[in-house]
Amino acid sequence: MTLPGVSLTFERAVADDEPLRTDVAVFLGRTRRGPVGEPVRVESWNDVVGTFGPPDGASATTYALRGFFENQGRTAWVLRVAGPSATASAPWTDGFRVVAASPGAWANGGRVSVQYRKSSVAGPPTVSVRVRVPGEPPETFAGMAPREVADRLTASRLVRVVSVGAADPIPPGAPISMSWELTLAGGTDSPPGRAEYESAVAAQAELPEPALVALPDVGSDLRADDHRELVLGLLGVVAPLLDRLVLLDVPPDLSTVDQVAGWVEALASLGDEALLAAVAAYHPPLRAPELAGTGLRTVPASGHVAGLVARLDAERGAAYTPANATLLDAVDLEVEYPEAQQVRLFEANVDLVRCLRGRGLVVWGGRTLSGDPRRRYVAHRRLLHLLVRAIRRAAAPLVFEVNSPELRLSLVRAITSVLLEAFQTGALAGTRPEDAFRVVCDETTNPPEQDPGQVVCEIEVAPAVPMEFIALRLVLGQDRGLEVIER
Repeated sequence: MTLPGVSLTFERAVADDEPLRTDVAVFLGRTRRGPVGEPVRVESWNDVVGTFGPPDGASATTYALRGFFENQGRTAWVLRVAGPSATASAPWTDGFRVVAASPGAWANGGRVSVQYRKSSVAGPPTVSVRVRVPGEPPETFAGMAPREVADRLTASRLVRVVSVGAADPIPPGAPISMSWELTLAGGTDSPPGRAEYESAVAAQAELPEPALVALPDVGSDLRADDHRELVLGLLGVVAPLLDRLVLLDVPPDLSTVDQVAGWVEALASLGDEALLAAVAAYHPPLRAPELAGTGLRTVPASGHVAGLVARLDAERGAAYTPANATLLDAVDLEVEYPEAQQVRLFEANVDLVRCLRGRGLVVWGGRTLSGDPRRRYVAHRRLLHLLVRAIRRAAAPLVFEVNSPELRLSLVRAITSVLLEAFQTGALAGTRPEDAFRVVCDETTNPPEQDPGQVVCEIEVAPAVPMEFIALRLVLGQDRGLEVIER
């Protein structure tokens, strides 16, 4: 906020990661601007626009993020994916340049006005900078000491000042006042390829917080084999983590029900059931308002669905199916299938978005792409993700303890407390805890001939509905840390 003579800057406190949450999403895709390949945590639509710019119509990720927050999602991570790009810039003085804050063509044509005033009875020398980039709110930085300009402009969302060999942008003996009108140029964009997406996939795996993964632009950026191999590679990274679910959009070039079902079947034929249990496909795309209020735009469903999952997570918990609930910020479907075609997609394990009279757009499905009944349901997978996160937190402090009966007892107590909490919230089956779960960590799982540097704990959990067990194997090893394996 800026008033005459007053400048106020509000800095938000840095939020710590919360690995136990299951409502945090990570979005991998193209944006107008922002750091490339660097994960950024955002907690509102204003955060998205401030860091990555407003939607420019060229990509879907920003619209998906709006859908996430409009559906009451609270926290997301964003990884901007871009092909080889150049950063717009303009020379200022000998030894200094003004450059755009991030790569891309978004800053081309941006104007930077610089005013210098020499010291006088009114005060020391000052530099004022005003930045105007098409499609962005203007920025003004006033009253800066010349040597502070580069540091002060690190707060800009749009530009930076960099030295290319000088210490002071204003040379000695400068006149009383000077001004410059600079025009940024030279920024370029190129679409991301499979290699750029693979780097983003690896980066998101290092984030402990996200429980939902969305790639709104990948179907447009990668086609055929590249798209299929990228998805399988993503699942190969995500599935072993046992703590997050991929929300996948059907590629936009698949226009018929047979094409969509064939695409799902092709994925299923190439991946094993453990991989397919880590992904749920949502279809068809949605029609959502353009942010400028000039009509409707087709957007992938994954961002809106991620927001709905986050909303229902807060209302009911991760153990309940994120379905039969209305999507917000969307007014229509790109295509509405007749019932026979809906059945065809349902049989292929595609989670449909349907338009129901009196209710609007409703998510009508809660299945992963796995055909294994033990891994079929999204609610079970998300319960598993919650338990794995909680078990990791409980067991991690014990990694370097001495292997002994006391350690095993501590491990059983820590895991039992997590499962008791899940049982008390109604997430597990049975009328007694003994019916709902079992934790074994004794001589049967740790025989004398076993490596003394590791402790094995076996866990069986019965989700509330339907009656199917989830079996986990926890390995606590001093040489390799904590590992949770689904059996």
